[in-house]
Amino acid sequence: MPTIRVSINDLERLLGKKLSLEDVKKYLPFLKCEIEKMENDSLEYEANHDRPDIFSAEGLARGLRPFMGLSPKKLQFKPSTVKGYAESIPERPYVALAVVRDLALDDEAIRQIMQLQEKLASTYGRERRKASIGVYDLDKITPPIYYKLADPDHTFFIPLEHYRRMSLRSALEETKQGQLYGHIIAGMRKYPVLVDSTGQILSLAPIINGETSKVDVRTRNILIDSTSTSKETAISLVTIMALNIAERSSSGIVEVVEVVAPNGEKIISPSIEAQVIELNVEEINELLGTRLKADEIAELLKYHYYEIIENSGKSLKVRIPLFRLDVKSWVDVAEDVSISLGYHVLGTEADSLPPSTHPGRVHLIEAFSRKMRDVLIGMGYAEVSNYIMSNELAQLERFGLKSHMYLVSNPKSERFTGLRVWLTPGLLDAVAENSSKHAVIKIFEIGDVILPGRTEGEPVVERRLGA
Repeated sequence: MPTIRVSINDLERLLGKKLSLEDVKKYLPFLKCEIEKMENDSLEYEANHDRPDIFSAEGLARGLRPFMGLSPKKLQFKPSTVKGYAESIPERPYVALAVVRDLALDDEAIRQIMQLQEKLASTYGRERRKASIGVYDLDKITPPIYYKLADPDHTFFIPLEHYRRMSLRSALEETKQGQLYGHIIAGMRKYPVLVDSTGQILSLAPIINGETSKVDVRTRNILIDSTSTSKETAISLVTIMALNIAERSSSGIVEVVEVVAPNGEKIISPSIEAQVIELNVEEINELLGTRLKADEIAELLKYHYYEIIENSGKSLKVRIPLFRLDVKSWVDVAEDVSISLGYHVLGTEADSLPPSTHPGRVHLIEAFSRKMRDVLIGMGYAEVSNYIMSNELAQLERFGLKSHMYLVSNPKSERFTGLRVWLTPGLLDAVAENSSKHAVIKIFEIGDVILPGRTEGEPVVERRLGA
């Protein structure tokens, strides 16, 4: 899970209220955050991969407000005079834009914006391969904005944090970002760039921004972009960036920008029309083991910014917050109900569960696994415990295997795209990571693997031992 660092003073400024250690410990779990460290002015916490809206102080403050009895920030969505135009770039065809106005930034605010940008690019953007994000000082730019291809050897700009002009190809070879991410576009004959109407290069996408349009403490209006292989992802990431940055706007103005594609298609961002989900009160109670009424569920959902559109007593229609990319079905909404209610309350409310018919006992496979652990530890082996989630490269491609594994339809991390089919890859990774520390390594793992069954849709779960 991403580790996020925020300044407590900055968080208090966004909230308009002082925070004690007790406040932090009490309220952060409501956002599924795990506190890693809190000392002096620094707070570090782990955020769930599925909550990119809290990858920075702005989103964290927004999430905390309802639980602390504070009013939400009011935003204004307006059509922008800034326009965008995209050329045909098959390898990375989509670009989305947005504008946020009337900002007051300092060094910490800029650090938070950059942190959000990098965390989104590394998680949802798959280390920039699927999507990347850029932010620019709009007052240093002359719209409209063009997304186009440029000759890598005859197009020059000053890369971010550099002080001399270099060609696009040199930027790939000589800058840190180019060395890290240059492989994404290195095979292209021409490189994708974002430029303004004067020809100023804002970004060599998805590698590095230009120095001349960078955001600093004097910036008052920000242009946001995302280039991507997916239209939905580009719009989603621009939406998160815009709504989070707008938490620092005095006016709350977010401008919706239209980008015209070569085929005439228009990409409009950020999103301003939220998804509506219908909830069945009986189903939620059955899932949670509660006896909540529709009105009670409605009140609990307000802690998470859901808008109640309709309440019939037996069902609810709710509008999902624009920044909640993780909410896909009513089950996700039910989880927010349980969080607002409190997991400690669920234990006392779940009185509809059937009574136990026999005392608890260790399952036979677990009892046998324990005996095997004792034997191996007695032989001098150390136990490792790897995730059941893995990826095709680690499980299959490295070993030239042609077999299959169950894959996640929309993975949030390249490390975890499917369910492992054997234990050896994880053990070899552990050996590789520790080979410089020990002359002899003796390790084992006992765990489940999930194999594609003979009948489609019927997986086979096996307990395995690897040593």
